[in-house]
Amino acid sequence: MSHLHTSWQSFIRKTIFVFGIIAPSLYAQIENVHSNEAVSNLFVEAFAFASEQPGKGRIDIYVQVPYLVINFVKEEEQYIGRFEITAAVLSQEKQQLWQKSQLVELHLKDFSQTISNSSFSLKQFSTDITPGKYDLLLQVTDKESKKVETSKQSIIVKDFWNDTLALSDVMMVRRVSIDGTRKNIIPNLTGMIGKELNNFYLFFEIWNRAQLDLVQLICKFINSKQEVVAQRIKSELLTGNRTQIVWQIDTLSINPDKYLLLIEAMGKFKADSGKSFHASVSRPCIVRIKNIPLIITDIDKAIEQLQYIAQGDEISFIRKAETPYEKQKRFIEFWSKRNLASKALNNELMEEYYSRVEYANKNFACYMEGWRTDRGMVFIRYGPPQNIDRHPFDSDNKPYEIWYYYDQNREFIFIDETGFGDYRLRYPETDLWGRIR
Repeated sequence: MSHLHTSWQSFIRKTIFVFGIIAPSLYAQIENVHSNEAVSNLFVEAFAFASEQPGKGRIDIYVQVPYLVINFVKEEEQYIGRFEITAAVLSQEKQQLWQKSQLVELHLKDFSQTISNSSFSLKQFSTDITPGKYDLLLQVTDKESKKVETSKQSIIVKDFWNDTLALSDVMMVRRVSIDGTRKNIIPNLTGMIGKELNNFYLFFEIWNRAQLDLVQLICKFINSKQEVVAQRIKSELLTGNRTQIVWQIDTLSINPDKYLLLIEAMGKFKADSGKSFHASVSRPCIVRIKNIPLIITDIDKAIEQLQYIAQGDEISFIRKAETPYEKQKRFIEFWSKRNLASKALNNELMEEYYSRVEYANKNFACYMEGWRTDRGMVFIRYGPPQNIDRHPFDSDNKPYEIWYYYDQNREFIFIDETGFGDYRLRYPETDLWGRIR
């Protein structure tokens, strides 16, 4: 894989793309953050809570924009990045009920910060709304490239005011600190938990109109077979109608995989043993093995996408692992053998490779996924070309593109035979494995 160059980082930095997810909130201080975890996409989560207004719920929306996907321009001695976030809530009848925009301007001193995959801007929006089902629309506009990306997700706001005992949405927390009586949190919007972590945190609220003094909380991790593979239990004293919970979950001895995280609350009056109350909330999460980039959410798909760098027997060996943990372990070992910086905490080659896969999927998809197309194949294998000569509207020719790799003395010609963006490699006449096309 000698052709994977660091020029990829500066190239991918000039694009902005969105990766949507869903979830809830806290009265929190939000700031620009540096994290030890690599972040390679924009993440969005929406969380529903009880409002201070009777009969209403509150939606808290968090948007995480990595520096890596922002276009920075040098102005004097600083690098400036500008983008606008617009969030809107629509009814099921497509009527806009709320909208808010925020212009974000970042000032960085060092160029290395602009391409860092571990720094991001985190912004929060909040609005009160009547209980019901809604659509959240999010738009991110990069002011330099003018590129606009949108995401859409459904939100359900419970009728907290008619429930005697209810739980808000549950938030996974990256970091929490206490400043007097104020809780400051940094949410984990990826839905991923590192298997090697000693602990992690959950945040949610208990809405207690039943006036209970104490509840028992149960946290369950449920696999795809509907089996409870891990469980944590604690008792919690309640403080009035609303109690905020920050729950530290200790080390999980479960295999890396996708799980449903279920929180249950149970309580009853001491004086009336026959009257009990129950509430629950759930959300998806992923337990992942260390050193797998966050951009990889489906390990089987990631193994399939190795075909441009791995031999068939290498891919087969990884696929035949008997457990999800063993499969991910073999996957990591494959990349560790090719790590250009063997002492680095992150495998930069793997991160770069799958960033190219992601870019190909975003930009070259037609009748198939972008990584499977001819342009995707070349882009993943050789990286961004030094120059592209595009001819989409020549009257005497079908649309075509010529990609030039001057430093490698290569060029590739792609022709769109159908006129629907399906560019096929026509020169050279052999593919990357030397087979005649």
